[in-house]
Amino acid sequence: MADGGGGEAGAAVTSELVTSLLARIEELERRQAQLERERDEYRKLYLLAREEIAQLKRGLLGQKAQRAPKEDSQLALFLLELGLGAPGAGDDERRQRVAEHERRQPVRKPLPEHLPRVRVELVPPEVEREGLDAFEPIGSETREVIERRPASVVVVEVVKKKFVRKTERQAPSTTVLVAETPELPIPRGSGGPGMLADTIVKRWQDHLPLHRMENTYRREGIELNRSTVCGWHIELAALVEPLIQAMHADALEQPYVCVDATGVLVQDRERCRNGHFWVLVAPPKHVLFQFSEKHDAAAVDRLLPSFRGTVVADAHVVYDHLYGADKANEAGCWSHYLEPRIMRSRSKVEPRRQGKLRNTARHKTGIRGNPERREDSVWAANVGETLVQDRSVSRMLRVPHASVAGWC
Repeated sequence: MADGGGGEAGAAVTSELVTSLLARIEELERRQAQLERERDEYRKLYLLAREEIAQLKRGLLGQKAQRAPKEDSQLALFLLELGLGAPGAGDDERRQRVAEHERRQPVRKPLPEHLPRVRVELVPPEVEREGLDAFEPIGSETREVIERRPASVVVVEVVKKKFVRKTERQAPSTTVLVAETPELPIPRGSGGPGMLADTIVKRWQDHLPLHRMENTYRREGIELNRSTVCGWHIELAALVEPLIQAMHADALEQPYVCVDATGVLVQDRERCRNGHFWVLVAPPKHVLFQFSEKHDAAAVDRLLPSFRGTVVADAHVVYDHLYGADKANEAGCWSHYLEPRIMRSRSKVEPRRQGKLRNTARHKTGIRGNPERREDSVWAANVGETLVQDRSVSRMLRVPHASVAGWC
């Protein structure tokens, strides 16, 4: 009886222990699930904080390149509609149902007639076996496909034969006649005019890097190192200098030009040094580039010597000496006007430095001081009043509407 009582007591203790352990395991699992939820929530907050910090950095420092925001195309269309007086400009809320319409089935365009044709005639296998004498042709079906003959690289041997007159063969002195060496773009170079032109088109028109060009020529059966092509182009730069000068002179005769510069790093022995690439666009004729070590007024004078037209450029101080009476006219753009204001409105923080961008008051002073631009200022005032009344611009730029009203 005693042993039986002890066994029942031990079983009861074991049962209580198992029950407590199960309860403990259930509580631990519940706490683990809660911790996992909290971990996921903190991870979301961490990622959100990183994104906000990145946006704050963009607002404080701005973009490296002076480019318009992604929504700038929509803004340009909106301003164009305002200038043209289009009804309902900027109204994003109105919707219209378009009636169903039929669309013309696309038709394949005929192949160009100026391309050479190669005729390939096919006959059935039965005609090949029995011969044409057993059959009578009654018609044909024609189909045209585009083919390409692969380009080939050839080696041109220039043989200059030497001659002497027969009458002078026994003379004490003879005159040897030999043809003149053909003129080549690069004297004593291994590249002919066609080969040099092909490398120029691939590199500067098709924007093919030198290492890819090297692989392309290797597939055609020629080992042409990229250093050789680079040396060719350096030699050809002096050859095309008169053409570039003529393009530059013609660009300066156009009514307006667009100018901009971007900083680049130039390799040097100890450390990279700064340089600047300038671009001069004379729509729709020329696009010219120039390199300078410094970003100063002297570089601008080399690019625009004695220009009297309209210069579309940013508000950098290096262009200030170009404008004035009997000088060039200044033209700005919406992108440089809106960019700093968009950044300040998004970040809600005033930037620590304005760089070399002029303030708005200076722009307005320049416009009002020029009688030829008073009509533009009146148009800008009308557009500004419309922007204050219309909230679509603030929605497109994702900035508070009060900021847009402040710009105007």
